[in-house]
Formats: sequence, structure tokens, C-alpha cells
Amino acid sequence: MNRDLVMNFFKGVALFNNLGPVLLTRLAESSGALRFTRGGTIVEEGGQPGSLYIVASGRLEVYRQIDENSRIILQTLFRGDLFGEQCVLEGSQTAAGLMAAEDSLVIIIDRQTLLSFIKDSPEFSRNYIKILSGRFRDAAAREKKLLSLLLASGLSIPEEYCLVDTGKKREETSLHISDLNQAGAPEDQEEDDGSAETFFKKEFSCPLCSTCFRTLKPRQKHIIVERADDDFCLYYKTVNPLYYEINVCPACGYSFNSSTSGAVKPELKKGLSKMLAERWKSSNFCGPRTLEDAVQTFILAIECQRLMGADDSVMGRLFLKLGWLHRYLNTKESERRCLDMALNHLSRHFNKSPSDEPREEMNLMFLLGQLHRILGDEKGAVGWFVKITQHPQRKAYPYLVNRARDAWQEIKKHQ
Repeated sequence: MNRDLVMNFFKGVALFNNLGPVLLTRLAESSGALRFTRGGTIVEEGGQPGSLYIVASGRLEVYRQIDENSRIILQTLFRGDLFGEQCVLEGSQTAAGLMAAEDSLVIIIDRQTLLSFIKDSPEFSRNYIKILSGRFRDAAAREKKLLSLLLASGLSIPEEYCLVDTGKKREETSLHISDLNQAGAPEDQEEDDGSAETFFKKEFSCPLCSTCFRTLKPRQKHIIVERADDDFCLYYKTVNPLYYEINVCPACGYSFNSSTSGAVKPELKKGLSKMLAERWKSSNFCGPRTLEDAVQTFILAIECQRLMGADDSVMGRLFLKLGWLHRYLNTKESERRCLDMALNHLSRHFNKSPSDEPREEMNLMFLLGQLHRILGDEKGAVGWFVKITQHPQRKAYPYLVNRARDAWQEIKKHQ
């Protein structure tokens, strides 16, 4: 990239967007650009990056290697996103690796140049502190979400944490991880026994008929994401966890997932039992599932949650995932109907219950834009993408803004 192109690119990156022309010119002249082909390693896990990496085009993945054959993708980086902010500043090792998920162009700023800018430019220093602060907030939010998910799933939390019962005002009780393990259900022990098996069995109690049953769940180490569509539909190299998301009671057919596992009100039980008697056909979904089985479990869950009066957020996400399953099947008309229902429910949810978390709100806005786009409503899609670029917190999430701007520009290019 020539100097003018690099300068224009830097103007759209939050770290540099308030620098004057002199500093931008100096920065452009001091930076380099490297191209990486899909699958290429940019920074090894545990390596010591001597530069700050900025995505100019393409898509990068931040990963942790679990074993020889599997890794977890921690974050996907798009145009304008940064990698190595803290490590390059401290000269420390990175806890994660960086690789190209597709052919990509990466702008590189070496450590000496970065340190000189921090020393010479108060504006740049403030931007850098803001970026690092945002990273720490994001990390704390992800940690909270992960711990909540572990506890909700009945899995063990790491040794460094303890669980405190805050329900008692005067007599607080701290539970260490060893106490939780002793009280764990059998499937939790299976999950933690180091087994190489792809699945383990998890026990549930049916919210409708109270039957206890065990159903297959894939182990996290076998869930490897390969790629993603713009509406967040994921494709997996091995087992697809979406097939096993819905729990179906083998006694009555009531279907639910982790977010819809609440108790059934007595006045709703008769209607649910009648509906299930007509739709369920006494199928047992507790063992291995095909893609067609997964479709049936989501259809059952949607009907159950509709009668339960589930909110638009729950219904929208169930329809969205059912649409993805139809995409895997290449049943385009069914996919379209499901995505249309997802769009209607999620749009109502957005209008009725705005999120207090800017990142979550902007992600939902991006999803709504992509659903409009998939369904052929380019004007509606552009409306959502423009809203993201005008969001009050847009400077804190440049990667989301850049994704929205790129999607908007791509629509304009094909009009």
C-alpha cells in the first residue's frame, strides 16, 4: 500500500482517527504491510510480537491451541481491528496465536515507532489508553459470560474462583471448586474425566412432566469452528453443537434449551400436552442426531415456547437457528421463512427492549441488517448499517463499525 492509501486507512481506525496530517504522514511512512494467505500463521501462541498488527483487509483469527488437532477461536478480527496492543507495549509474550482465516493484508507498526508516538503525541497516548481500557472491559465481560455459562451448564469453574451464596444477608457461604465437584451430577464427572469420546450424557428434569432423562451433548474440545456466515451461522469441522442444543423429554416431548428451561405454569400444561400429543410422535432424541432430527427438535422447541409465551428475543433466536439448519440442508424456501420470522421477532425485541450493553446492541443491529440483506431488502439493510456507524459508542467498537461500513459499501457497489 502506498503512503496515501495507508493514511486514508488510518483515518478510519479509532487509534489514529484524531491525529493531524503531520503525524499521520510520519506514521504511514514508518509502517509496513504484509500479505498472508489463508491458514498462514502470523503470530505463534506464546510468541513475542515486536509489532502492532492492524487488519487492512481480509479476516484474522485469534486462537488458543488445545491439543495437536484442535484449537479454540477466541476472536475474529476484521478491517480496522488490532492485535498485540498490550504485548508490543510491554515487550511481553502473547497468550494467543494469530492466523489468517482468509487471504489478508495486515499493516504492521514496530515497537520502537509505537513507543515514539506514545512519547510524542498526547492524542495518540489517550487513544491507546482508551483502546487498552476497552480490551480490559471486553475481557471482563467475556470472563463473566464464560463463568455464567459454566455454572449454568453444571460444569466445573477454574480453581482460582469460588462461588459465594449471596442469598443470605448475614451468613455468607463460600464454596470452593472441590465442593462443587463432590456435589456434581454424574454427567459432570464424565465431562471432566479426560475422556476422548466426542459426547457425554447430561441429565435434565423435564419442566412439563418432571421426568429425569439423559441426553447426548458434544464435548467442548471436539467443537471446532471452520467458518461463519455474515448472519453468524457457524460451520464446524467436526460435530455441530446446534444439532444437540434442544433437549427433548422422551416421556412427553417437551423441548427446551438452556435459555428456555424454566418451570411450566400449571395453567399451560394442558395446552402443551395436547400440542405435543399431535406433533411429537413419541420420537426419542436422546441419542445421536441427524441434521433432520435437529430440525425436528427446533420445530418442537418453537411450538413449546410459543405456547409458553416466550419473549421475542427467545423466539427470534430459535427461528434464526432453525433457519441455519435449513441452510445446511439447502432447503432455501424453509430457510427464508425462518429468517423472516427471526427478523420480525428480533426487530420487535430491539424496539421494545434496547440493550444496556453497546456491543450487544450493535451486534444485534448488524444481524438485523444482514437478515434484511439476505431476504432481499437492501434498503432496510443499509438503514441498520448506517445506524451502527452513527452509534454513540461507535468509537469504542471500530471493528463493528467497519464491518457495517464495508457491508453498506458492498451493497452500494452492486446497486
